[in-house]
Formats: sequence, C-alpha cells, structure tokens
Amino acid sequence: MKRSLSRFSLLVVLLAAASAVGAQPLKRPTYGYTCLDKTKTQLRFPAGRAAQDAFYAKMDSMLLYGTRSVNLWHVGGSHVQADFFSHRMRSNLTELQPDNAATRGFLFPFALAHTNWNHNYYIECTGQWDCGRNIDRGADMDYDFGITGIAATTSDSTATVSFSLNVGQQPSWTFDSLRVMGYGSSDSCYAYVAYQSVDSAMVRFHIPAGETFTLTGLVPESRTAGISYFSSGINGAAVPTWLRCVNLAEDLEVVRPDIVFFAIGVNDAAVPYGKFDSEAFKAGYRRIIAMVEAVSPGCAYVFITNNDTYYRQARKRPKTPNPNAKLVQKAFYELAEEYDGAVWDVFDFMGGMGSSMDWRDEGLMANDLIHFTRTGYELLGDLLFNALIDDWMGEKEKSE
Repeated sequence: MKRSLSRFSLLVVLLAAASAVGAQPLKRPTYGYTCLDKTKTQLRFPAGRAAQDAFYAKMDSMLLYGTRSVNLWHVGGSHVQADFFSHRMRSNLTELQPDNAATRGFLFPFALAHTNWNHNYYIECTGQWDCGRNIDRGADMDYDFGITGIAATTSDSTATVSFSLNVGQQPSWTFDSLRVMGYGSSDSCYAYVAYQSVDSAMVRFHIPAGETFTLTGLVPESRTAGISYFSSGINGAAVPTWLRCVNLAEDLEVVRPDIVFFAIGVNDAAVPYGKFDSEAFKAGYRRIIAMVEAVSPGCAYVFITNNDTYYRQARKRPKTPNPNAKLVQKAFYELAEEYDGAVWDVFDFMGGMGSSMDWRDEGLMANDLIHFTRTGYELLGDLLFNALIDDWMGEKEKSE
C-alpha cells in the first residue's frame, strides 16, 4: 500500500531541494549572540495544540497540492508597524518553496501620519489628506478605524494613491485585483484603479463637491495559492486602542486568518507597577479573539510575550526594567491555556529582567531599551520562523 508523503518527510524533501538548487536553507541561521538563550526559543503549549496541528495540516496541503492559501495575521504596536520583524516572517514563509507568495498584506501611506514604516514597498499620495490613528485621543470620533488602525480622509477630487509592491528585493509579489478599504460620506464616492503592471497601480478617487472619502488600507490581492501574510501595527497601540477600531470585526473577513501572532502588550504594560490590570488585559484579548473566531473558527494562536523593556516610574527618575513584563507573560500563558494556543516567550529567551542592556550591547536593541534595531527585529523574525519549523517537524516526527 502506497503511503502518502508525511509532514516530516515533506520538510526533509524541501530541505534537500533547497540544498540541491543552492537556495536558502529551510531554517535561518541565527549566529552566536551570547545574549540569546536558543534553548528557550521554542513554541510552548500550556494546554492543547489541536489548532496548531490543524494549521500545519493546512501548510501541508498548500505545499503538497498548491490548492489553497494559508492566511497569517500579525498584530501589535511599534514592533509590528516597523515591519522588519513581520516582513522577515513574511519573506521566510514565502520562500519555503518557489512561487509561494500569495497576498502581500495591508498597505497604507504612513507618511500621511508623519510616521515610520519599512520601505519594502513604495507608496505615495497626491492631494490634501487628514490622517488619524487609533492611538490619537478622540480620533475615533472622526474616523471609523478598521484592522489597520489608521485612516486618512480627503475631499480633494484630484487625490491619488500610487504604489509598487517590489523595490528590488526578493521574494517578489504580484496581484490580480485590488481591494480599496475605506468608506465615503455618500454612495457617490468611489475609487477606480489604473493598473500599471502586475505589481503596481494608481488609485484615483471620485469625490463629488462637499463629500469625503476615508481610506483605511489597500490590499493587492492574488489568487495564487500560497502564503498571505497580513500585519497590523501602530506605534503606541495597546489592547484598548485595537478595540477602538469599530470595523475590526468586519475587516477580519478580509484576512480570515489560519493563525494569529498576537504581540499587543508592551504599551499596555507601560504603566506604574501595581497599575497594570491583568484581568482587564485578558478580557480585552478575549474580545479580539471572539472577533477572530467569528470568521475563522479553530484558528491557531501564538502569543508573543513582551520583550524586556526599561521605563521611568516617575519623571526625572532613571529608567529601570519594567516588572509588568512578567505580568503580561503570565497573562499570555493563561490565555494560551484557555484557547489551546502557543506562547513564544521572548522575555524568557532574552534573559528576563534587565536583559535589554545585553541585547543593546550586541547591537540588537536601540538605546531606548524598548525597541529593537533592524538587525534585532530580523533576528526575531528568523527565530520565530525557526520555532514554527521545529514545532512542525518535531510533532510529526513523534508520530512517525
């Protein structure tokens, strides 16, 4: 009787194929940083793991038969807005095998908000725009935010947004349709698209006098089966600010994630010790998870703990390690147990309280001892990718 190709043997085949053609190895090298405890970088499951194994079965189907896409959503604060971490994951996963890049994810002209983004795609606007983010006080009175957490409004009849997905990097993305996310002040407002090539386009907005259009994101969509990696990050965002996004539940229909990487917590913990409310934090997460479950029952969850951060308990006092990181860590283990999810314990493998200093000294963290350098973010992307591969292979190997 002929045996079907198992998950473990499939990954061995991928490893051999990559070696044969001189491509990148399946797992990414993470070098010899002394600040990193690589024995602690695995995914940890406090309870069950059925949803995670179902996710791997979807990956098997995608890689073996090419008949489906696998959708991933990575949500957080500045660590995700920077997109070095999430884009490294996006790139690693799309390089599992050739032609594995499906939908690139959300785009937004962040320059309208005078804020940063990873320039791995090109985007620019013309016309007059006003912009707001879910972290801005009172902004939810002016904008109906969605899954991107940012919005820009224009009444300019000459307004355009142009973008190109590829800026000389690999892998490359293409699309065959474009979803313009947003809303008009009336049904008379609409957008139309001039496709300039398979990886770029210009969007023009038809806005009658006295009307407005609010843009909340662009999704260049591809019918190619493969990895679709969506990331949502806003500097300073916490769980309550994501819950402020009234169209979040509706926009999750666009993603329908098979797995979610939750990385909201650093800003929730940026309060004096004793002020962090673990129960409110978990309750907020449950509301977000309920929205995910409504569109993707049985979705897998990976809770990414806070990194070690330094902060000031009061003005003019020196920065010290934030002890609330331990409370977030504990809350994530409890949520993972509740939802049969995984914990990826960044706080632990960094070295715990005060370890940011060591990561800074090895060029992996910025001097603010909160954010990582680009090298540090890309290391996290490689480490999380390797943790997924190890877990994927390891569980199947146990059943061989």
